[in-house]
Amino acid sequence: MKKSTAGKMIEKKTIQKFIQVTAAAAVLSITAAGLVMAEDAAGSAEKTVIHAVTQGSPAPYVTVNEDGSFSGYDIEVLQNVFDRLPQYELDLGLAEFDAMLTGLNSGNYDIAVNNFSYREERAESYYFSYPYDTTTYVFIQRKEDEPLISLQDAADRGYKIEASAGGNVTNALEQWNSENPDSQIEITYSDSDLSVWFEHIEDGTSDFRIDDLPIYTAYQKEFGFDGLDSHVISDEETARISTALNAYFLFPKDAQGAALREDIDGALLELKEDGTLLELTQKYFGADQVPDDADFETTMN
Repeated sequence: MKKSTAGKMIEKKTIQKFIQVTAAAAVLSITAAGLVMAEDAAGSAEKTVIHAVTQGSPAPYVTVNEDGSFSGYDIEVLQNVFDRLPQYELDLGLAEFDAMLTGLNSGNYDIAVNNFSYREERAESYYFSYPYDTTTYVFIQRKEDEPLISLQDAADRGYKIEASAGGNVTNALEQWNSENPDSQIEITYSDSDLSVWFEHIEDGTSDFRIDDLPIYTAYQKEFGFDGLDSHVISDEETARISTALNAYFLFPKDAQGAALREDIDGALLELKEDGTLLELTQKYFGADQVPDDADFETTMN
C-alpha cells in the first residue's frame, strides 16, 4: 500500500512502536509468518519485530537486573538465536506467568521464554521449539538429615514439602499420594519465593524440596543457605517426577508461530552443532546440560 505523503524519512523510535514507511515507493508486505515488514523506496528491508515475553525468573534461567534488562541462560540462548536471524528484531518484555500464555493466544506475543517443559495440554495450544536445555533434579534437605533416596523414603519419614500448584514436581507428588494412600507426602501449597521455601526447610517448617540443580545452585550462591544440602535424584525416581526434562520456547499454534519456530529451530540446531549451547551450559550450570542429538531431529508437536 503506497503512502500519500512522499519524501519523508522512515521514523525509528523504538521497537515497541509500529514501523512507519512514508517513502514514495514504500510497500508493506506480510511475511510467511504473518508478521509485518516494511520496505523502503531503495528496496532495503526493515527487520521484523518479534515480541518475546518472559516471567523474569527463576535464576539462573532468567533474571531481571536492576536497570530492567534481562540476563540468564534462557536469555543468552535467545540472544544467540536472534544473532543468527538478521531478518528479525527482538523485543523482550515482562509478564506474569499466565499472561505470557494468554498473550501468545491473543497475538500480543510471538514467543514465550521461561524454561518451559513439555506437557501434552500445552502442546494442544502452543508449538514447541527444539530443546535448548535438559534438567537434573535434586533432593534438597537439611545437612544433618540422612540423604533421601526416593519418594517412598520421604513418605516413610513423614516429610512435609512446600510447593506451588501445577508444577511438574507438585503434579508428581499428587500422583504419588493418589497411588499410595498409606504412604502420603504432606504438601503445603504456597506461592512464596523459592528463598522462603528454602528458609522453611532450614527452620523445620518443611523438610525437603525437589528442584533442578541449577536453580538450587543459583539460590545457594545468592542467599547462602548454609543449613541445606542437595543430592542428585536417581534416574528411576526422576522418571516419577517427569519424563519431560528438556526446556523449550513456546509459540502460538498458528501459521505465524509455525514459520517463526522453523527459523528459530534452525538457529538452535546451529548453536548445538557449533558448541555454543555447551559453552553456555558450562557457563551457567558448570555442567553439560545440552539435550541429546536425537532431540534435534524432530519437534515435539
